[in-house]
Amino acid sequence: MLAAQPESLIICERMESAPFLLRSRWGKALEAVLLDDLEVAWGPRTRLSR
Repeated sequence: MLAAQPESLIICERMESAPFLLRSRWGKALEAVLLDDLEVAWGPRTRLSR
């Protein structure tokens, strides 16, 4: 769902540069499944939940 949004570029950049900060703030505002799905789509290098 997020992959089609322009905001996903910023989220992916945050996954690369500050993954744990992104994960900690994400849980307070949005469903974790959205970030999990984008994480899988972005590639195997970034796994925030592991």
